[in-house]
Amino acid sequence: MTEELESLRSSNLGSRTLDPLWKVRRSQKLDMSARLELQSALDAEIRAKQLVQEELRNVKAANISFESKLKESEARSREMQEKLEIMKKDLEESRTDKGLKLPDFQDSIFEYFNTSPLAHDLTFRDSVSSASSLQAFWDETSSITELDTSLQKPEVSPTFCVSTAQNEPVKPPQAAPAAASPVYQSTSLSLPKPKAHELSIKTFSSPTQCTHCTSLMVGLMRQGYACDVCSFICHVSCRDNAPLVCPIPPEQAKRPLGIDVQRGIGTAYKGYVRIPKPTGVKKGWQRAYAVVCDCKLFLYDVPEGKSTQPGVVASQVLDLRDEEFSVSAVLASDVIHATRKDVPCIFRVTSSLLSSPPKTCSLLVLAESEAEKRKWVGILEGLQNILNKNQLRNRVVHIPQEAYDSTLPAIKVTLSAAIVDRERIALGTEDGLYVVEVTRDVIVRAADCKKVHQIELIPKEKIIVLVCGRSHHVHLLPWAALDGGDTNFDIKLPDTKGCQALITGALRPGGPTCLLVAMKRQVQCYEISRTKPHHRKLCEVQAPGSVQCMTLLRGRLCVGYPSGFSLLSVQGEGPTTSLVNPGDGSLAFLGQQPLDALLTVEVGPEENLLCFSQLGVYVDLQGRRSRTQELMWPATPLACSSSSSYLTVYTEYGLDVFDVNSMEWIQTIALTKIRPLNVPGTLNLLGSEQPKLIYFSSRYSAADFAVPETSDNSKKQMVRTRSKRRFVFKVPEEERLQQRR
Repeated sequence: MTEELESLRSSNLGSRTLDPLWKVRRSQKLDMSARLELQSALDAEIRAKQLVQEELRNVKAANISFESKLKESEARSREMQEKLEIMKKDLEESRTDKGLKLPDFQDSIFEYFNTSPLAHDLTFRDSVSSASSLQAFWDETSSITELDTSLQKPEVSPTFCVSTAQNEPVKPPQAAPAAASPVYQSTSLSLPKPKAHELSIKTFSSPTQCTHCTSLMVGLMRQGYACDVCSFICHVSCRDNAPLVCPIPPEQAKRPLGIDVQRGIGTAYKGYVRIPKPTGVKKGWQRAYAVVCDCKLFLYDVPEGKSTQPGVVASQVLDLRDEEFSVSAVLASDVIHATRKDVPCIFRVTSSLLSSPPKTCSLLVLAESEAEKRKWVGILEGLQNILNKNQLRNRVVHIPQEAYDSTLPAIKVTLSAAIVDRERIALGTEDGLYVVEVTRDVIVRAADCKKVHQIELIPKEKIIVLVCGRSHHVHLLPWAALDGGDTNFDIKLPDTKGCQALITGALRPGGPTCLLVAMKRQVQCYEISRTKPHHRKLCEVQAPGSVQCMTLLRGRLCVGYPSGFSLLSVQGEGPTTSLVNPGDGSLAFLGQQPLDALLTVEVGPEENLLCFSQLGVYVDLQGRRSRTQELMWPATPLACSSSSSYLTVYTEYGLDVFDVNSMEWIQTIALTKIRPLNVPGTLNLLGSEQPKLIYFSSRYSAADFAVPETSDNSKKQMVRTRSKRRFVFKVPEEERLQQRR
């Protein structure tokens, strides 16, 4: 028993002595196993990440492929959508008659300027050689012209139309078929049996070109003929020369027949551009539709929006025949408020403004691209070369000159004016009547009447007639008032409150001078004399409507009222005669809408021109239409004046001059915001930042006023003299001494 205990005690002791080694071995075994497990887990994780990366690469490649295919499909979808929209518009245009839909493309009949061997020599010897040189060009552009013409659909105006025979009563146009026949048809199709066009006068709501001559059909209403069956459109003057077979035969529709490159007649180029807003480039650009036609640059405002079309009222017209006309590119320093990307697309158009002192006006135009800008500049320069080489200058009727120094304070508040003699002008202002002696710089306060709206001088009777005051009363003053003397009388004519129109003249050759005053429909006639009481009321007549203008025609009083003119019997000259004969059906459109009466012009011994706010009509002494063609205004007229055989029409962009005999538009002056101050239109007020008094001298009549030299750098001031009514306009002594220093 004792021996067993001893052996057990010795074995336990041995195990205790071997225990640390055992623990070390066991620990090493455990570490190795953990390492192997971690290595295995790490390898598995690496393999998983590699698989994920490979899958991600495959997904990215597939995504890129899908995006590319999606973009291609979206592009094809947009293209198909655009084609569908175009087809819908064409379908709507073929079914309805809602005015012209302008094409998106831009075509030019003078595109050969930059490609033809004749680019540097644009003079053509005769029309025959011109036609032969351009035959190939016409063939190339015929498809464009056909498409442009097919897109032009007129807006049906009143139910009255002009018949084939002059002065023949007209009948309403027949309803057009549901699907209008195309103007031009392929020779492979069976052509319908030729027949004459069913033409009637139409009103177009957007700028429209004549199918025959390609020129713009200028006007606010009744611009020309349109066929009720096909899309043939032409001017009234082109009707007799254009093909009258409906539809036009293909051999006659290959090219426009009325183009005259030698004289620049026809539409040279057209397209959308941008021009500065009225407040300047700093405020941005506004969209405009530009047309180079008949040696003029027409600009039409385009309202904001994609589907809007320009109206027929021109916002600006510049004449390429102007001696100062030029076109050039601009530098970044010239248009500091324009963005850098727009500068290469901008060009400047310059025309004359005043001849004395010499002054020009400039218009900046922003094209859609730099290539478009080069086209515009090339076309305008090419046309100008044609005009210069063929010596086709415009017929200058009015020569605008600054009548007096614009720093004169009275000019800013001038309401009316009159030429007293070669060295004196009378200014009717808000503060009174002043007389300026332009050669001596002397200003005389002639009358204290406030708001002088009109001045009429009767030198034969030594009487001054004024329309003044808020109530527009008529006053008579003595001639001595023009010299600054004390006025012996200031006669306020009774029953003249609200004077709307006033004229003076003799109702019969050698007769006394009469004063005719219109208030609403009432016209009062006074005889004016030097002796007291200086006036005598002769009679009172009633006009058919509210009087808007008055003129003396062949010794008779002609009054204009809405949509009509009449010759009134004042002193038994004859019965009242309407110059719009109700028996003439071709004039019935005048009564369908109220048209303001502006002026009557005597054209020859037996013809008159009636100027309305929308157009001008020629009539004979019985009020029947004397000419089929009507005089068209490019923009809404603000006023009219006439001298000799020329009619001047004032608009927002300036004034246009017409020859009333030939109906030719012969001059355009870009004097914006100008209005006449007297009935003849010789004195005008230019409403610029510094208002200017403008005198129109004429090359066709003797000058009746000595225009002094003026300068924009003048620093003159009005200085009172010993007389309370006389002033001197001069540079102050202190300023003069400073200038000397």
